[in-house]
Amino acid sequence: MMSNLLARIITALIGVAILLSAVLYDQWTYLVVFLVITLLSLLEFLRLGKKSGKKPFMTWGLLNAAILFSLTFLFSSGSFDILYLLIYLAWSSSILGLAIFRRDKDEAISSVAFSTLGIVYIAVPMSLLNVIALYNGTYRPELIIGLLFCLWANDVGGYLIGKSLGKTKLYESVSPKKTIEGSVGGILLALLIGFALSLIFDQLSLIEWLGLAAVISVFGSIGDLAESLFKRNLAIKDSGSSLPGHGGFLDRFDGLFLALPFATLYIHLII
Repeated sequence: MMSNLLARIITALIGVAILLSAVLYDQWTYLVVFLVITLLSLLEFLRLGKKSGKKPFMTWGLLNAAILFSLTFLFSSGSFDILYLLIYLAWSSSILGLAIFRRDKDEAISSVAFSTLGIVYIAVPMSLLNVIALYNGTYRPELIIGLLFCLWANDVGGYLIGKSLGKTKLYESVSPKKTIEGSVGGILLALLIGFALSLIFDQLSLIEWLGLAAVISVFGSIGDLAESLFKRNLAIKDSGSSLPGHGGFLDRFDGLFLALPFATLYIHLII
């Protein structure tokens, strides 16, 4: 138990250091690190499908995610040509051709569906992160840092309060370990971090930072449940073991996937 906790803490500290360094250095290091996270998360998701007997299009999915992430980065930075969009649409539609030429025709629909689900679930939300990072064409690392800290606060608060005070199950049929007390603890710590962020960064007002923290906390928690539902349906406990003490990239960033679309919408509505 203690060794697992130590591994969890060490992995978290290293991960936070890498993410913050990449975000703070410049937009290109941000691009590289978050593109890698997107691809590794999608790779884990597609491998989960293979373990459960599905036959996703691995290469198509990873290239689709890389193209989509890169295109949204170029679009948000103001460097965009319609040709790029046409390339992406052409590549996306190529999955139908791949399905036609697959030997196992009985798996064609499920292969297309699962591969496309991976793009919608992971690549689309992560690509929206570029819209926040390069809001109005200007790189804004403080928004990414704020978003990440609110998400981490929700995770930490939920874990600590859930472990110590959690009694009432939140949604036992999906995730037996999550409790209402833990969820409330996560929201409260995220709001506290939102308050602290308002004292450091003036891009958003106090109320706006608190609103962002609430959005990330609520939808991040739902994202956790969504991944638990996927793993339960696929009869798999952890998405991977690449992050000691945390499972895989899906286990670590699942809350981010659902929180990002709503956080992006929120930021565009208030700024």
